Amino acid sequence: MTPKRNHSKQGQTMLEYSMVLVMTLGVLVTLGFFMVVYKEHGGRILDLVSSIYP
Repeated sequence: MTPKRNHSKQGQTMLEYSMVLVMTLGVLVTLGFFMVVYKEHGGRILDLVSSIYP
């Protein structure tokens, strides 16, 4: 019985580590997307302000 329970715990540990890795990558991709979007938005705002003041 002990080897079966130990194998189950190892599988659960690998599943938890892989889930944390996937969630971390998802957060990083989302933050990267926001960074690109807001950087582009900031450039548009600067272009708009610079067009008003010569």
